[in-house]
Amino acid sequence: MKEIERKFLVEGPVPQGLPFEPIRQGYLTATSDSVEVRLRQKGGDYFLTLKSDGDLVREEYEIAIEITQFETLWPATEGRRVEKNRHHGTLPGGQEFELDVFGGHLAPLTLVEVEFPSEEAASAFDPPRWFGREVTQDKRYKNKALALSGR
Repeated sequence: MKEIERKFLVEGPVPQGLPFEPIRQGYLTATSDSVEVRLRQKGGDYFLTLKSDGDLVREEYEIAIEITQFETLWPATEGRRVEKNRHHGTLPGGQEFELDVFGGHLAPLTLVEVEFPSEEAASAFDPPRWFGREVTQDKRYKNKALALSGR
């Protein structure tokens, strides 16, 4: 499955009262690896995800796993973790976004992501002013890089 996504460093006031869920994720791979393998707990659900290298367009494969599998692998992510609250919202034009407010060593970092059905739709997207600077191409803002090196 392809993920087509643009990411922005939030620099203005964000919408209030958005529903959210806590997320913790850890990485089984290093920054230099050509793929990303991550564990994620999202609420009461657990996932193992493989992502290809890339910026705007990446291959992504995600499978649900049992809590026991997650707990078995979680210690292997020590020193390569992020925690965040993921808020969900919709822009006036109907485009959905995910607003990540990081905790721990990354607080108060706030990023917003928008996924698209095509590269053309991604190129045509006009972000609202509060989205701030685009960091889609900046590898320092990939979750894996944040987990490994901090902000």
